[in-house]
Amino acid sequence: MMMSLLTLQADVTKSATVAAALHDAGDRMRSMMVLYDKLYRSQNVGEVSVKTYLRTLINDIVHNFPGQFKVKTKIKIGDFNSDPKTLSPLGIIINELLTNIMKYAFTGRDHGVITVSASLKGKLATVTVQDDGVGIPESVDIDSSTGFGLQLVSMLTEQLGGNIRIERGNGTKFILEFEV
Repeated sequence: MMMSLLTLQADVTKSATVAAALHDAGDRMRSMMVLYDKLYRSQNVGEVSVKTYLRTLINDIVHNFPGQFKVKTKIKIGDFNSDPKTLSPLGIIINELLTNIMKYAFTGRDHGVITVSASLKGKLATVTVQDDGVGIPESVDIDSSTGFGLQLVSMLTEQLGGNIRIERGNGTKFILEFEV
C-alpha cells in the first residue's frame, strides 16, 4: 500500500526530480517488502536463506526497468542463512547498486550482463555486484560520493560493520565484505 501511495504521488507531481525521488523511495521499500515476505514465509523467523532472498530481490529490481535494454542476470549465491538485522541493510545496498547499474551502466547499449554473487567463508560474507557496462567514472568514490544512493550504501556498509570497494575495468564491480 505504501508503494502504491508513493507511485501515485510520483505520477501526479509536476517535478521530474520529485517523481524520481519518490520512485527511488518505493524501490527501497520494495527491498524491505521482499525481506519481510521471506520472513513471514520462513519456518524460522530469526533467519532467512540469503540465496532465496537475494534471488527474488535481484529479479524484482531488474524487472522494474522493462524495455530499456536486454540485460542478462547471472546469480551465483551460496545457500546460507542470515538474520533480518543483516539482510535489511544488505537488501537496500543491493537495491542501490543494481538501480545505479540499470540507470547508468549500459548507456548507449542495447544489452548488458549483471553478475551478483554471495558466499560465506567462516563468518566472512562476500557479496559482489558487477556489470560489463561503460564503467563508473574514476572520480566516483563511495566514501566521498555526493549522490544519495552511494552515501546510503556507505552508511549501510558501516552499519553492517563491513567494507566495500570498487574495482574498475570491463565495467564496474562492487565488493562488499562483512561478518555474519
